Amino acid sequence: MSSKKRSRLVAGAAVLAVALAGCAGTNANRTEKLELVETTAPAVAGLDKLVWNLPYGEPFSLDPAQSAGESNSTVIGNVCESLLRINPDFSVEPNIAEVEQVDDLHYRISLRDGVTFSTGAPVTVDDVIYSMTRYFDVELGSSWSTNYTSVTSIDATGDSEVTVTLSEPDAFFYNGLALPSGVIIDRTSVESAGDAFGTPAGLPVCTGPYVLDSWDKGEQITLTKNDAYWNEERAALTPTVEFKFLMDTAAATTALKTGDINGAFNFPISSIPQLSGGAGSIAYGRGLGLTSIIFVHVEDGPLADPKLREALTLAVDYEGIRSGMFANAAELNKTLTPKSAWGYSEDIFQEAWDALPEVTTDLERAAELVKEAGPQSEPIVLSYISGIPESVQIATAMKDAAEGIGLKLELNAQTEAENIAMYFDDEARVGTDLMLWEGYLDVPDPAAYYVMYTSDTLFNAPGFKNAEFDQLVADARTTLDDDERARIITEAQRIYSENLNIIPLVSQYTRLFQSAGVTGASPTQTFLYSPWAASVGKAAE
Repeated sequence: MSSKKRSRLVAGAAVLAVALAGCAGTNANRTEKLELVETTAPAVAGLDKLVWNLPYGEPFSLDPAQSAGESNSTVIGNVCESLLRINPDFSVEPNIAEVEQVDDLHYRISLRDGVTFSTGAPVTVDDVIYSMTRYFDVELGSSWSTNYTSVTSIDATGDSEVTVTLSEPDAFFYNGLALPSGVIIDRTSVESAGDAFGTPAGLPVCTGPYVLDSWDKGEQITLTKNDAYWNEERAALTPTVEFKFLMDTAAATTALKTGDINGAFNFPISSIPQLSGGAGSIAYGRGLGLTSIIFVHVEDGPLADPKLREALTLAVDYEGIRSGMFANAAELNKTLTPKSAWGYSEDIFQEAWDALPEVTTDLERAAELVKEAGPQSEPIVLSYISGIPESVQIATAMKDAAEGIGLKLELNAQTEAENIAMYFDDEARVGTDLMLWEGYLDVPDPAAYYVMYTSDTLFNAPGFKNAEFDQLVADARTTLDDDERARIITEAQRIYSENLNIIPLVSQYTRLFQSAGVTGASPTQTFLYSPWAASVGKAAE
């Protein structure tokens, strides 16, 4: 339920042109959608070796507790398993344990017989308790610890049984056990590595179909098949997986086309034309991501007047972004969370969605609002990562669009590190009024995402403080009935949207490329938290 940042620094990429300023009065609901699938054709055998690229770069850690980045999760999900399993359709089922909700405040975890770590040691209730209580450690600094907000105790209640007690009902707790917050790790591997755990000198030991064999810093990470894997039906087809960290778009695209690299998730949008129609294949699936422009510190500064925020919202050519910038591999968004996040009560979410204003470009009205707001006392500053082509395109066009309606906007080009700091440190946001904002939900539940945007949370970049909004979000978390939770969170959604805290742009589809002769991966966002590589192998001839 934590907000994740997709981090990628891309050099030397060819980009698709897009203009943010459209024709006055243009409605952005023109749609052209790609076919979305949950799986690709099953493999008929394993490969000799699978080579996979991480477009967002080298992981900063392989500690499951620090897997809040796409590169980290793409690797560690093949090695470390959670108590529950998340499937390509986002359904959740038992994995190394069954989890029963006894009542509103108690969950019973029953370990499967025969589950072992890759060392062959059996998984015990002590391992479960250790792995879960590790998230209580503030010094660990894990974003996944939010799944344990309501937990008061985790106790062994049998030889293979653990009972979790909550202080109040928590609608997010069960699904959280299918995420890294539910991963069970070998305590010995953590304690023996000490501070080096999660680094090349302290690789995790878990229960998954692959084992972390080596991490050659700056070069590659190598996984080997876990011969002691407890689940024979889901054993790895391919004996070795190598992860590369090619962030240069041209080099990565060439390697994918030639088959030197067998595949990648969420490869750069600009690579789509070059990878389409060749020997390999592109598949698109459901994603839970969002690309927005977020207003920063709206209580003061040049955008304190909501008329100026509305004017900027009306200056965006949303369909131009979706179809031009993102090559139709995205759908338009209208609020903080995308339609793809509706994992329940779709009729209620749809009704609330329909009640939101349409995303519309109206330059004439935008210019009028700027005049009504009066003279601009200081320029608006938009911060973005200079090395990401899509960010450069949006930022540049946003500047042109703002100036076209009478506003002065300055661009603040940042390094990746500078930009990431702004997600977590309010002090780092000082001097910024607009920021390109990217993230994704972990599970399809909007309520689980809004908890990260209440008054006193890290991701409240706008500085939005509204007691009713905060209470609604809190109430949604403690509401176990899906329909009622949907009604509560859509009311919170209305309040958040009406304050004009963000300019929602698009939700990207998950992109998957597999080279010729390779198949089996799932192109849905669930690859982040599942052993996806185990099913990848040779395609039928």
